[in-house]
Amino acid sequence: MYKPRLTELYNNREIITKFKGYENNLCIDENAFSFTQNAGFGSFPALSPRKRRVFFNVSGKGLQGLFAKEQVAYINNGSLYYGGERVTELLFPDITEERKFVSMGARLLIFPDKVYVNTEDFSDYGSLEAEFESTGEVTLGTCRAHGDLYENYAVSPSPPEEPKDGDLWLDTSGDNHTLKQFYETINLWQELATTYVRINSVGIGVAFNEGDGVVLSGLEGAGLDGAHVIRHKGDDFIVITGLIDNALSLTTTVKAERKLPDMDFVCEYGNRLWGCSSKNNEIYASKLGDPTNFNYFTGISQDSYAVSVGSDGDFTAAVGYRGYLLFFKENCVHKIYGQNPPYTVVTSYIRGVQKGSYRSVVCLNETLYYKSVGGVCAYEGGVPVCISNALGDTYYKDAVAGSLFSRYYLCVSDRNDVRHLFVYDEDKALWLREDNIDIKEFTQNNCNLYFIERNGDTCRLGLIDGENPYGSFTGELKGFNVEDDFCWTYESGLWGMGLPENKYYSALSLRLAGTKGARLSVWLEYDSSGKWEKLWEGAFDKTGSMHLPFITPRCDHLRMRIQGVGDVKIYSVSRKIESGSELNV
Repeated sequence: MYKPRLTELYNNREIITKFKGYENNLCIDENAFSFTQNAGFGSFPALSPRKRRVFFNVSGKGLQGLFAKEQVAYINNGSLYYGGERVTELLFPDITEERKFVSMGARLLIFPDKVYVNTEDFSDYGSLEAEFESTGEVTLGTCRAHGDLYENYAVSPSPPEEPKDGDLWLDTSGDNHTLKQFYETINLWQELATTYVRINSVGIGVAFNEGDGVVLSGLEGAGLDGAHVIRHKGDDFIVITGLIDNALSLTTTVKAERKLPDMDFVCEYGNRLWGCSSKNNEIYASKLGDPTNFNYFTGISQDSYAVSVGSDGDFTAAVGYRGYLLFFKENCVHKIYGQNPPYTVVTSYIRGVQKGSYRSVVCLNETLYYKSVGGVCAYEGGVPVCISNALGDTYYKDAVAGSLFSRYYLCVSDRNDVRHLFVYDEDKALWLREDNIDIKEFTQNNCNLYFIERNGDTCRLGLIDGENPYGSFTGELKGFNVEDDFCWTYESGLWGMGLPENKYYSALSLRLAGTKGARLSVWLEYDSSGKWEKLWEGAFDKTGSMHLPFITPRCDHLRMRIQGVGDVKIYSVSRKIESGSELNV
């Protein structure tokens, strides 16, 4: 005989005690969050707001070029500041030009202006380039290494008759003329290993140093146009390697230039200044220890370096990492190995740095992070790994990043040019979204993360964590304000998607701790209706449980939003669920 049986309805309490981070995907874990605002990792796995920021009394339309050396450097309103002190002699009138800083020894190099300042002595500053243009007579003569001119030497295709010991003869019999000296002991003319030319002009040596690689022009008649190394100099002369048949006197304009190539991205590595040019598809390195010389070619280990690459597209970033140089494009990276020229260049076709996101390249705990076209990559020298699946399929661009301890701070623009600040915690492998702040630059100094916030035409200097600053962070920046309390939000994903029946939610309990002045509100949304209903709102300044009994309408799924102001920590969320029928009746 058939006996009817009632199906037992699902009735249970579900508790979340270990929360996850931000996940902007269709299906996410019930302990993750589809939206966060001003969320922080400070108390994870408990929920809490981010730390309050500090804003310094440093602002202006032209605030940019944030960089950390021994102290913080930046450009504001056309002037360079280092450690809060203005470098009065260096001016940058074009406040719209984007600057890049490089540190080499005591020097701070600034591009694309191609200037430097000694951070230990502000009186030592100037251009990395130098040039001279003659305005009067220029004379040339063959000389010894230190500039003493040779006198009374014969110039002919055949050797002089009855020579004496030490006599000189310039042999013009072949296509390549040579200077020879007679040695009586062996009765032979011996070619001098190296010959030099002295170029005299008022002021020609003032702007240059011995060992500079210069490009000369206006010396066509002497056959000396092109790149040379200055072997010796005085204020009114320079000595270069070369040979001329006879002393010359020129009235044409002679130029000497020590130029740096125009480089899209620059960095220091191995005591050299490195850079790359998308226009020329070339990579450059300066003379060892000298960022002013890119035309020093003598066949020794100190030489400058240049190489063309065959990959398509523009360069997007340059960085030194784990013993080699990385020059990125969007679809590849050029690795440069070796200690001195000639270097080895190896091209790997991997996900590179997104164009316009060169500031996203940050080394955090031995791993290189950067924004590629398809997401944020973690790179350790082989194949990069995408770590930003939690950010969803939203297209982001113009990435700027910084790091603090184990966290990677990433500010990006979405398709509507709205800026978002995300934080990735490397130890937890989780993301959080902080807020819609527009950060244009980061730099880390003394275990503090500084940033420049852009708000319309005005920018201001801030510190990412003003509650736990490390050391005397105001030592170089006098005057600051700590951020006021702000509203924070955690918004869950869809609850109940694992149960096919309609459900009733009969209670919600939160275990939390609040400080004086903290306020909290709890909201619910049913069946993705877009309408949020407030369940509770009030002050909470103690440690304990908040039990919220209620009866929801029967629904398929539910979302929860917790909003607050002030310091609140949420340790757990529990809910009572009772299933109904599969029919929405």
